[in-house]
Amino acid sequence: MKIKEWPVADRPREKFYLYGNYGLTDTELLAIIIGKGVRNHSALDLAKEIISRVGNLRRLSEKSVSELERLGIGGLGRAKIVAILAALELGRRSLSKKNDGTVLFKNPKDIHEYYYPFISGLKHEVFKVAAVDGKNMLIRDTTISKGILDASLVHPREVFKFAINENASALFLVHNHPSGIVRPSEDDLKITERLTGAGELMGIRIVDHIIIADKDYYSFSQHNLI
Repeated sequence: MKIKEWPVADRPREKFYLYGNYGLTDTELLAIIIGKGVRNHSALDLAKEIISRVGNLRRLSEKSVSELERLGIGGLGRAKIVAILAALELGRRSLSKKNDGTVLFKNPKDIHEYYYPFISGLKHEVFKVAAVDGKNMLIRDTTISKGILDASLVHPREVFKFAINENASALFLVHNHPSGIVRPSEDDLKITERLTGAGELMGIRIVDHIIIADKDYYSFSQHNLI
């Protein structure tokens, strides 16, 4: 039976209208994004199969388009996959303070809360540099490296060229550990030491280096490593 043939109170879109988002399950919300089903399978059927195959919404958000295509779920074409992942990315971004206007980094927790929605669920490492003014207000950030983080791949010239272009008074270093292990690796320590030394020569201080691993974080400054 098609969803439009269901009682009005059972249809995901109508339930959302009547009760708001709190009245719907994850699969019902996913069905709304999917929109239309295929022959003999409603949008809700597709949503249930996706969740069943993937596990949960978080794991779904970590998948790529090609990974979801390889699941071979009938009726789940590329357009639907892109729409689903785009909606999940919007949700991720809504958790960030990035669009709140002025961003002030007062402590390591502020860094974690700001960047967690963007890099916590990634399967690869991302090394970011945040340029701040004299009051530790964010000017702009940039991604220096993606993939396996190797000390040889993070060049001081790229970091400080960015800092000079943004007229930064200081920098924060931020990267993630997809493994979930929050403690710094040897490469993390080497990168921090190299950039801190270069910053002293350039007159641009490295305030902190924050490693984000799921909901936990590690601050180099709190551990007296900067």
